[in-house]
Amino acid sequence: MNRGWWLGLSLLALSAQAADAYRLDPEHTRVSFDVRRFGIPWIGAHFRELAGAFVVDRSGPDSRIDVTVRTNSITGLEPMWDTLLRSQDWLDTQRFPEMIYRSTHIAFGDEGGAVAEGELTLHGVTRPVTLSVRQLDCPDGPADPGQACAFAAYANIRRSDFGLPHGFWLAGDGVEISVRGSAFQ
Repeated sequence: MNRGWWLGLSLLALSAQAADAYRLDPEHTRVSFDVRRFGIPWIGAHFRELAGAFVVDRSGPDSRIDVTVRTNSITGLEPMWDTLLRSQDWLDTQRFPEMIYRSTHIAFGDEGGAVAEGELTLHGVTRPVTLSVRQLDCPDGPADPGQACAFAAYANIRRSDFGLPHGFWLAGDGVEISVRGSAFQ
């Protein structure tokens, strides 16, 4: 794993003094997506390699989410799709080896969820993306080292916003993204 990722995670943890910092557990976290065609799920896949962290500060402005995904770690249901999704016709993983999400603001709801406003960099293009966090099961109060935090977040993007090919023969423009898993202190 890239040393730069861990340095960034360490700095993120140090800056969260009144908040709880968690690092994503890549073994138990899944970033996946579904592309629809004619309103029907047409292709879905997930990424095996990711790194990231989030900070939970329910009483202040220090909450944030940072996730980096290795695009060539994409896995679908069939090897044929893996090759196609990595190709220049889709993610072009040779030119764009990472997909990065960084939050700019997080607002917590009363039901254990949150809304994270941020920016997604995909295919060399950065656009605002809102993550709807429907589950955020973290310890109340200061967490003990090694304590887990479970989460589930969702977003919708358009492939055309990121310069990704789409159309009648290639698949629809809409993409549903799901990020589910756990993180540890």
